[in-house]
Amino acid sequence: MAKKILAGCLAAVILTGLAWYAGFLHSEKRAEKEQSELWQELESLAGRIAVQEERQTELKGEAGEEKTEVSVDPEGVVNEQDSHEYILVEENGRVTIYRIDGTTLYEYTGIAADSLPETLREEISHGKRISGEKELYDFLENYSS
Repeated sequence: MAKKILAGCLAAVILTGLAWYAGFLHSEKRAEKEQSELWQELESLAGRIAVQEERQTELKGEAGEEKTEVSVDPEGVVNEQDSHEYILVEENGRVTIYRIDGTTLYEYTGIAADSLPETLREEISHGKRISGEKELYDFLENYSS
């Protein structure tokens, strides 16, 4: 009888160890995948930053100095021109938000393009224009998880 109890305890310990090891392997693979995705995003960001810096250098060369038009709304809040228009694009399977110039990053979202309706996914693949912060936040509220 003691041998059966000992064998049962040993089996339980072995099964627990195997379950832990399988969970460890699964989390290790997931971590490697996430790390790979982050490196891709960083490489993409570095490329966009280089393009943006090059564009700013060209603009400074053409105009002598960079100028930003500013307007004041009736309530006294200063707004940069076109600061409330955005473009949604798909990058690495996720929706990314840029300012209207198409090069200034506004925000990365966690919204998977595959989770969007087909018509919206197609609009975003061509660069969907969003006018105003309310429309942008409505989009984010509707499609963020």
